[in-house]
Amino acid sequence: MNPARYLLPALLLSAPAWAVTDDPWTTKPQKLSDRLGTSRTITPAALPLNPDQAIQTKAEEVRPMATDRPDQTDGVYTVPKGWWQFETGLLSYSRRLDTDNRNESFIWGEVNAKYGLTDSIDLQLIWQAWAENRYRGDPGNGEDGFAREGVNDLVARVKFNLFGNDGGSWAMSVVPFVKIPTAKHKIGNDMWEGGMSINSEVDLGGGFTLGNTIYAQALADNDDTLHFSPTVTAVLGYEVTDSLVVYGEIYGQNRVDTERFWQTSFDAGFMYSITPNVILDAGANWFFRGDEAINPFVGLSWRF
Repeated sequence: MNPARYLLPALLLSAPAWAVTDDPWTTKPQKLSDRLGTSRTITPAALPLNPDQAIQTKAEEVRPMATDRPDQTDGVYTVPKGWWQFETGLLSYSRRLDTDNRNESFIWGEVNAKYGLTDSIDLQLIWQAWAENRYRGDPGNGEDGFAREGVNDLVARVKFNLFGNDGGSWAMSVVPFVKIPTAKHKIGNDMWEGGMSINSEVDLGGGFTLGNTIYAQALADNDDTLHFSPTVTAVLGYEVTDSLVVYGEIYGQNRVDTERFWQTSFDAGFMYSITPNVILDAGANWFFRGDEAINPFVGLSWRF
């Protein structure tokens, strides 16, 4: 008996069992409306890389990608259960504008590592891998400059979405957090700090969204004394295309130095969705009241 005589017809007859009409290696593009856009449409996630597993397993349905960066307003949406998400600040540069002597800082490789614990809770660790502070000083007045560098503090957070995670025109979240003083001496203030943020986002229609955050937090002053430091933000986002979102934001923080003052900024930037699971961002924060400074930045976020 010739086995090939029976093998070929068997393979041809079995073809419909493994042939598929839809391409399992692509996903329908998702609108970048999750963070600063409009509707929250559930779409299929990418299939596993293993071809056999991909054919046998249906695509999971997950919420579109949403990030807490690049603005200073916390997001309302959580990372899907079982997913990892990394939001990185590739470079953040800041320079004081209220002094004739150069005072600047660099932050390299800031990352917010997130894990979806449940459908409405994610865990977050924020860490700045390397920070540099440089001050030229004022030798004419006997003021020496300095250059400091090293790792920065670690911030642990938990985000609880209260409602609107998977639909609706209004969503809210709360985020308790604590700052752990892991920074090199004189890069950080060697103090434990913490608090909680309450965040909301509303779909205004026409591609516009309005988000805001209220922080209640305890921060240390220059004398290493903790003070209550309320902070408020409001951000207006506009979805230019399915992949591009631009935003403008106002930020205000009540701080204590020798006396209380408001540190206020106007911020602007964009987010561009390279793929449904990768987002590029860039922008700048202009602190025009308090410690005046300009702070441009660029970042990249992805999930899997």
